[in-house]
Amino acid sequence: MKLVVQDANIIIDLIDCEIFEIFFGLELEVVTSSLVLDEISDTSQREVCKKAIGKKMLRTIDISTIEYLQLQAMDLPGLKVADRSVLKIAETGQATLLTGDGRLRKTAKNLNVEVRGILWVFDQLVEDGILQTTEAHTKLTYLFKHNQRLPKLEVEKRLRAWCR
Repeated sequence: MKLVVQDANIIIDLIDCEIFEIFFGLELEVVTSSLVLDEISDTSQREVCKKAIGKKMLRTIDISTIEYLQLQAMDLPGLKVADRSVLKIAETGQATLLTGDGRLRKTAKNLNVEVRGILWVFDQLVEDGILQTTEAHTKLTYLFKHNQRLPKLEVEKRLRAWCR
């Protein structure tokens, strides 16, 4: 089973377009750091995460004080400590990092860490038949209206393919 490490923006996007729980239908082992969970300030989103943790769908890696200080000392300008934590977990575990954060994506690529985003998640859900194309179209349309950082051409390509 492939190991993936989620950043906060992926978790938030999955919850916002109501596909967080079905995401766990993919053949993936999903982890995140305690620091990333601390970034999720919306109460209802935190509850959704707690529920997934309770069901053992999402595993949290606790970051100790010493690890926090080590992450803080890393020479990775522009990255928050929470971002550094998921990058380190992905790098150490030879895992795929799931993030939509541009700086974090670029840093991960520079460190030869495989990195994917929310569009990859949608693609996997459709490929595996977990999400029907019509529903994927609806969910991605909603997400694109609320998340302007998504690559417009890639979103439009999927929307065209999924409306048939």
